[in-house]
Parts: sequence; structure tokens; C-alpha cells
Amino acid sequence: MKSAAFTRYALAAALLASFAGPVAARDLRVNINADPEMIDPITFSALIAGDVLRNVYQSFSRVDEKGNVLPALALKWTAHPDNLGWRFELRPGVKFHTGRAFGAKDVKASFEALLTPGSKAGLQLQYLQRIVGAKDVQDGKTKDLAGVSVVSDLVLDIRFTAPDVLFPIYPFMIFDTQVVADKGPNWFMQVSAGTGPYSFDSWKRGQEVHLNAFKDYYGGAPKVDGIRFVIVPSEETSVTMYEAGELDVLMVASTDLARRIMRDSRLKADAQTVSAAQITYLGMNQNLYAPFKDKRVREAFCISIDRDAMSKGLFGGLAQPLYGQITPGIPGYNPNVRKIPYDPARAKKLMAEAGYADGKGLPPLKIANLAPFRNEIAYYADQWKQVLGVTVDLDIQERATFLRSLNAGETPFFSWGWTADYPDALYYLSQVWHSKSPFNRARYSSAKYDELIDKAQITPDNAARYKLYHQAEDTLLDDWGTCGIFVRTNVAVVKPNVKGVTLAPMRMLPYDKVTIN
Repeated sequence: MKSAAFTRYALAAALLASFAGPVAARDLRVNINADPEMIDPITFSALIAGDVLRNVYQSFSRVDEKGNVLPALALKWTAHPDNLGWRFELRPGVKFHTGRAFGAKDVKASFEALLTPGSKAGLQLQYLQRIVGAKDVQDGKTKDLAGVSVVSDLVLDIRFTAPDVLFPIYPFMIFDTQVVADKGPNWFMQVSAGTGPYSFDSWKRGQEVHLNAFKDYYGGAPKVDGIRFVIVPSEETSVTMYEAGELDVLMVASTDLARRIMRDSRLKADAQTVSAAQITYLGMNQNLYAPFKDKRVREAFCISIDRDAMSKGLFGGLAQPLYGQITPGIPGYNPNVRKIPYDPARAKKLMAEAGYADGKGLPPLKIANLAPFRNEIAYYADQWKQVLGVTVDLDIQERATFLRSLNAGETPFFSWGWTADYPDALYYLSQVWHSKSPFNRARYSSAKYDELIDKAQITPDNAARYKLYHQAEDTLLDDWGTCGIFVRTNVAVVKPNVKGVTLAPMRMLPYDKVTIN
């Protein structure tokens, strides 16, 4: 029998608990500098969207901080003896956020959804083109993707019309396609359908994207309650928020902020840095600006930029010159790629030969980019003025407008970047410069280049494939179809009480191992 004192104590404790209310949720708070370009896995094709969606959706494999490929939704993949297919053995015990069990039929259904006419599929669509029957699904002749066979609940075979040696490492976003039928075309705003450590909760445009921890995640439930991606266009504001304790992770976009952080002893102590798996290049659309049809003009613009001085001065050492179109450390990188010289005398001579001595007769020209990168393109414009006598105006655009224009091939001249989504040089070479790629934003076209890339994609031997990469890269560079400018250093600042945040060359890894003390 309990004593009266114990009873009074228990009543008091219960009363106190009733006033205390529920324990406050603790989300990881991370800034992004704009709204995601999209929030669904089908149309996914852009950087900020990827920062969010990689926590929600997964593929056969994943990449760690060193670029190693590790199992994710597949535990094992084996090439068919004829190199015309792969067998995937999938991970057991995986659940979608919807509660349904994940299996082989869901991989096939996800691929079919991407190929469905009118799907407006993004990056992943081109990864499916070699699968037997892909064109028939795209053309609306059938809904069944013949080249994908469900062998059992957790085993599937994929057959190709030509070898695709990198297929297991492509960053697909597999999802529960049943929700499309249940919820309609805007399903992704109503329900989360991935297998990742976090599920989509809400998107308040201009404010935040919120993800909830997925308690049934096969890798173990995250230790935080969720992720709050706070939309902060102003980097000054994001720094203020970090210093005020309103952000746990400060993601850095601009050169100016990166330098400021590395000069501030307090912020530098919390900073992570890593060389980015991101090229930054000049886009010179020959279809829209007639002088760029002349190879001499393209070369002159490229050799008027002092990459070494820029890396040391403008970036304060937080960058390195880029000469080719593959970043160091990515498989297939050519360490012997020839350097682009800073050669004012030759640049002036080339422009004169092309009929534009001292910039005279050159039609008006603007270089486009976003506000965080204003100082970078201002640096280029200053170099072109000093070396070539050419006035290049800055065209600073709003992000959504800029990307729409780039994707439509409507921007004559721009500086832009491309970050690897899987660890192989093909991601740069095929996506950015193959004439049939929707992400060839400069609309560069070379039959010789395309032929080399097409051959590389069906070459299983690494050494032979890398040789083809180098030949294709040399073809592009010999033609001055573009020129690399620099490789940025990724910078993020993380509160000391936050552990498990990992900045990698391919940007931030998913936040599944994060703890907040």
C-alpha cells in the first residue's frame, strides 16, 4: 500500500508534467540560398533540389566522402557475361516512407514512370536510354519496360541495347509509384515516397523545406527529429543567423563569404573545406552570338583570364585553376591535360585576325550569372577589357530565370558550374558537352566528340574508357568549345555541438548520421 506522501508526490509530478508540455523537437537547421528548383524525384535536375532530395530518395548505390561507391538499395550487382546487362540483388527489409515494402517491382515501376510520355523527367531520363524497350515506353507504344525483368521480390535483371558500364552508380531516385496513381500529378507535395533517412514534410516557398526523420529507415532512425532547410537568399543574413544560433550548418556559395570565413578565427574554427567535384566553365553559344563561331575569338576570351592570379587573389587560395573539363580526384581525370596559358599578346593577335582589333566591331556582349558570383564574372570582364579592349556587361539574373534560359539554350554567354553526381568523368563529359544532352547549355556540337563519348559509354575496361575520355576532352579543348576556369573549394561552417555532418567533393552527404548535443 502506497503512503500518503508518495501519493501526493506522484500527483505533484503528474501536474508538473502536464504544464511542461511535449519535449520540443530538435531539427538540424541548414541554409539554402534559394527555393529548390523542384521537389519531386521525376523532374529532378538541379543543385539545390539535390541537396534536399538526396536525403529523401536513394539509388542502387551511394558515394562516401572519399568518392568510394558503396551499396545502398542494392547489396550486389553483377554484369552479364556479354556486358549487355546487370543483375541486381536488392537490400531486404527496406520500407518506403509510405509504409510499403520496397522491392524489385518498384525499381521497374520507377523507371517506367520516368519514361512515361509527358513525365518531364530530368537528369535520370538519359540514364535509361540504353535499356531494351525504353524508346517504346517513351513513344507511348507500351507501358511495360521490356528490358527490366523482375526475377523475384529482391532480384531484377536489366538488359541493354548496348553496354552501359556505369549503370549501377547512376544516381537514380527510386520511389513508390503507387502514390502517383493515388494522389495525382502533384503527389510529391502531399506524400513522401522515398526510402531515405528523411521523409518530405512541407515546403513553404521563400521560407523553408522541412523533412522528418524516417523512423523505419533501414540504416537506423536518424538521431535528430528532422531537417529544416531555411531559405536565406542573403549570405550576410545567413552568417548573422549562424552567429545568433539560428542555423546549425552554414552552407557557403560565394567567393566573398568563403574568404571572409577563413579570415575570421571564430568561424574558421567551425569550418569544413574540401576541393569541390565541380567544374566552372565559360559557355559560348555560337548559335546566339555570331563572333563565337570563330575559333580565334573563343580562344582569345579563354587565354585572357589569368587563372593562377585569380585563384590566389580573388579566391584567396580557396580555388585551383581548371584547364580541362574534369576535376582532379574523379576517375578518368587526366593529370596531363595541357594548361591554358595566360597570353595577352596572343589573345590580342587572335582578335585582330578575326577582325575585332581592340574590340572594335564586336557586337554588344553580356555575361550572365547569379548575384553570389557577381565578383567572379566582374573579374573576367575586367580581364577582357584590359587585354582585349572589349566591354562585357554583367547580366545578373534571378536564379529561376537564369536556369530556364540556360536550359532552353537562350543564353549567349555565361559562366556556370556543374557538380558531379557520380564518381566518373563521364558525368561532366556526357552531360555538359554531348550534343544530345539537355544540359548542354552552350549548345556545343561536335560529331567527333559525340562519337568518342558514345564509344566510351560502352567500353567496360576502365583504362580503355579513360583513354577515350581524354581524347574527347582534347577534342573539345582543341576546338575551344569551352574553357575551364577554376575548381572551387567547398566551404561549410558547422556548430561544434553538431556531429556527423560531412562535406564532400560532391557537396554535403545525407544527414543520416547527424547528432546534436
